[in-house]
Formats: sequence, structure tokens, C-alpha cells
Amino acid sequence: MARGITLTRLELELEGDINVTAVWGVGDLDPLKKLGFTDVRVKVHLEGDASEQELQDLVAHSNAWSPVANTLRNPVNVSVELA
Repeated sequence: MARGITLTRLELELEGDINVTAVWGVGDLDPLKKLGFTDVRVKVHLEGDASEQELQDLVAHSNAWSPVANTLRNPVNVSVELA
């Protein structure tokens, strides 16, 4: 039977690299430069009534099933139109 993990600390530390040199079509308009985030790093500070391995497994599971992380990792269809 699976048991739950009681967390006593959950803190996310996020850091990212972003290119905003051509925002709104001004500045550096080199088409080879990717606009937006190129890298996002997350450090998870996690404590609870589980072993280090169980906490690592929890972080890996959460990363794999996170809608936010998967939206950033996978291409998303975006449509923009004048209303």
C-alpha cells in the first residue's frame, strides 16, 4: 500500500535566461536569435517525512507530470487575432 509523504518545507528557486533584445520588433532584429526564454532552472528545497531517495522520486514525478513544465518543454499551438 502506498503511503503519503508529509512535507514540512516546499520552496522553489527559479532562474532563467531570456532574450528580450527584439521585444516588439525593436532593437536587435537578427532572425537567428531566439526571442524569449532559452533556459529555465529550478531548485527544489523539499523536506518531509521521507528518505532522500523518496524526495528525489517525488521531485522527478512532479517534474514529469507538471502542466507548467510540460508547456515550457513542448511546442504549444498559439493563435493571435484581432478581436
